[in-house]
Amino acid sequence: MNLLQDQPLILDLTRLLPGPYGTFLLAAYGAKVIKIEEPVVGDYLKSMFSSDGGDSFIYRVLNNNKEKIYLNLKDASDREKFLNLVKEATVLVESFRPKVMDRLGIGYKRLKEINPKLIYINLGGYLEGSEQAEKAGHDINYLAQSGILGDTYKDGPVVFGAPIADFAGGLALSSLVMGSLYYQKVTGQGMYIQIGIAELMKSWGVLTAAFYGEKDKVPPPGKGILKGGVVCYNIYRAKDGYISLGALEEKFWLNFIKALGREDLKPGQFTPAVKGNRYYDEICTIFANLTLTEVEKLFKDVDCCLAPVKELKDIATADVVEGSGKALGFFRIER
Repeated sequence: MNLLQDQPLILDLTRLLPGPYGTFLLAAYGAKVIKIEEPVVGDYLKSMFSSDGGDSFIYRVLNNNKEKIYLNLKDASDREKFLNLVKEATVLVESFRPKVMDRLGIGYKRLKEINPKLIYINLGGYLEGSEQAEKAGHDINYLAQSGILGDTYKDGPVVFGAPIADFAGGLALSSLVMGSLYYQKVTGQGMYIQIGIAELMKSWGVLTAAFYGEKDKVPPPGKGILKGGVVCYNIYRAKDGYISLGALEEKFWLNFIKALGREDLKPGQFTPAVKGNRYYDEICTIFANLTLTEVEKLFKDVDCCLAPVKELKDIATADVVEGSGKALGFFRIER
């Protein structure tokens, strides 16, 4: 799709999911990405989710559009090869904890000397200088500190079925790279950028809480419009699966109850989704007596923000090429 006509060279020293996902997107946009891994072990994602002893499926999906080289940055000879790459690079991305690159003698100050235009990005779990900057973390920890995990509630916080924070970190990386490339082109200067995934998720938590107003107005887990606390925005059980309903706007709610032939349910839109509320109970009963196929047929031409709840196995892909393609299926460009 070649959005990046100049084909910037991006050196990717990141591991696991956030960084490789971000550079996967950038490679798809037209960047040349060289993924630099340490010899022998390489990126932990290779083996962490491998079922057959080879490179894991997710590793291959995220990295099949990149060139890969193996360098031991503690070795003087390999470090020299790395510095030669930096001289030609547009962007460098790493995900080490603070000062690791400095201790190797290849931190931002050193690299800036040999390439003043370099955009250097550290994509870490926590921002440097924060209380937790030196701590290890994963997706579940970043979500836990954001308030989002604590509000995803069913008899206690529920572990997400997808690494939301890691994907968000990759998206933040790709968007900041795109913006910084424009700055670099206009000014001829490089920069140092830090991204903290925990801080990113906290920013999402702040914005989510803002739906309800000031701090003392935020409802507890399981309550509130966006938390499964109202009839019109909830998950309902069918005979053979689940249905999501997001009829927040009155027009969608009216379309929904009209399709059911139950316009008497109009007052129930924002009433509590609790047993004993007749509006909630009646909609639960209606869906419980329908199969997913019957629901799909009933609402086929009805505009009411309703969709079946799919499982990952329903959308999983059979090969790497298909996986990479579908992972980029969220946008379309026309010229």
